[in-house]
Amino acid sequence: MPAPPGPGYTSAHEVAESGAVIFACSTDVAAWPWLELAPQHPVVIQTQNFWSSVGAGAAMGSLDESKWSALTWTDWNLGERDAGDAVRGVYERTQVGDDLAFITRLYDAADRLIVTMRGKGVVFRTRNFEKWREGSKKEAVSRTLLADFDFAPRELLGLGERELPLVSQLEGERARALVSKENGLMPGHPYFSGSGDHVNAPHLAEIARQIASQVAGGAPILVTHGEMDMHRYVELGCPIDIEVTGREDCSVALAISQLDRSCARLSMSFSERNDHR
Repeated sequence: MPAPPGPGYTSAHEVAESGAVIFACSTDVAAWPWLELAPQHPVVIQTQNFWSSVGAGAAMGSLDESKWSALTWTDWNLGERDAGDAVRGVYERTQVGDDLAFITRLYDAADRLIVTMRGKGVVFRTRNFEKWREGSKKEAVSRTLLADFDFAPRELLGLGERELPLVSQLEGERARALVSKENGLMPGHPYFSGSGDHVNAPHLAEIARQIASQVAGGAPILVTHGEMDMHRYVELGCPIDIEVTGREDCSVALAISQLDRSCARLSMSFSERNDHR
C-alpha cells in the first residue's frame, strides 16, 4: 500500500533483546483516514496488520525492498471490546504449525489489548511484479461495469455513512463482489489504499464482513475473530464469486473464487455491536 507523505503509521521502533519490536502507532486521522472507523473494524485491523509488519521488518533489518512479498494467511482475535484507538504495539516472530509467522498485539492509551493478529507470507524472488502479473490481469479484464453491478442494499451491510457496498445480496448461499479502482481505492473509497494491482487483505476482510452482516440480517455486528487463507491473487475490476460454506448464528465461512479458480477461504465470528462508530 502506498503511504502518505510524512511519518509512517508506526514509528519509534525499538528492537528488544528478545527480538520483539516495540513501536508507536499514529492517531493522525488526516494522514490515515481509516482511523475514522472503530479500532475493532476488520478494515482497520488488516491495514494495521500490513503497516505494522512493514515497519517492524524495516526495524529488524529484514525488509528487502528489491523483492515483492505477499500475505498468504492471517487470523486475528479481539481483546477488550471497548478498547480505543491503538497507540502502541508489539511485533514478534512466532511459529504457526511448521511455518514461520509473526504475531502483533496492539494496545490503546489505557494499555488495553485491542487485537492480537498473526500472519504468514511469501517473498518472491523478483520484484518484476508487473511482468509476471500481466497475463492474469489481462485475463481478468471485466465486462461488468461498476454502474451495472447489483450491490446489496446498504441497510443489510452495516455500513457507515462513508463506507461503500462491495457485495451483492445473498441468494441462498451465494453472492458476488466487485472491487474496482473506483470503489476500492482512494479517493473513490475513503478508507482503502493499496498498490492498485490487486484486491488486498483489507478488501477481502470487508467482503467477509459485509456477508456476515447479511447473515446477521443487517443487524450491527462486531467481528470478534477472523481468519483468511489466501492462495491466489484476486483481480480488481473483475466479479468475485462468494460461496457460504458454513454458517451459524454468530459465524460464517466463505470460499472466494474468480474466473472459476479458487482464491481464498475466509471465516468470521461476530457478536452484536453496541457502538455506532
